[in-house]
Amino acid sequence: MADHDNHGERLLTLMEAIVGAFAYVQALLKDLPLPVIIPDFAPGDDDEAPVTALLSLDRARQLIPDEPISERDKRAFEHMVLDWFTAYELLVITRMAGPAPWRLDAAEFALHRVVTWIEVIEDDEPDDDES
Repeated sequence: MADHDNHGERLLTLMEAIVGAFAYVQALLKDLPLPVIIPDFAPGDDDEAPVTALLSLDRARQLIPDEPISERDKRAFEHMVLDWFTAYELLVITRMAGPAPWRLDAAEFALHRVVTWIEVIEDDEPDDDES
């Protein structure tokens, strides 16, 4: 029972992290030279809100190639979004099929990759002093 409780707590922690990561991705997209605005991601009782946000995030991914940014950053944005989707899908499957440790490990690993892509994107932004 204790192991199951640990998995439940870990799933909850990762779900909170996925929502926070979405907000960060949302802010990065908004700060692009051609801002991409996507709705908030609010998983919960309303099934339509997450679906709209997910479809909007996928559409944003399709718009990245048109952004006037470096090819490196275009790849970073695309990989960041895909890794976010990977983590989200694994957490959804975990909620439906039960807490398997490999799913939680893989979702956590995908979230770490999201953070890495965020760091790559932020490291490429010019400092205020360089403007």
